[in-house]
Amino acid sequence: MESKPITNTRNIINSRELFTRVSWLEKELNYRCSDEHSEELKALKALVENVQAVASTTTYGPGSDLIRDSYFQEYIKAIEESGAAVAADKPQAAFSPVDFNGVIYWLRR
Repeated sequence: MESKPITNTRNIINSRELFTRVSWLEKELNYRCSDEHSEELKALKALVENVQAVASTTTYGPGSDLIRDSYFQEYIKAIEESGAAVAADKPQAAFSPVDFNGVIYWLRR
């Protein structure tokens, strides 16, 4: 079953979904060549490398969210409203920046 494409226009990308999509694309490309799939796989593999550079597998493996920079404040507000603790003065201190084709995403440490 095809998973949905992942692009840097999404507000939130879950790491499980990211790894599932990469795996699906790799399998799909073994059967037939597709420029669209090849380009997406190339971009997603670069994202995975950037995630691995700033975090350990235990940090992102369980299904961590990558939050688009332009959506970050809304995300923090939603977390605070749910009762979760986030440092109000520097909420980004608990996150690491990750580049996805020129767009910054924040991965919770």
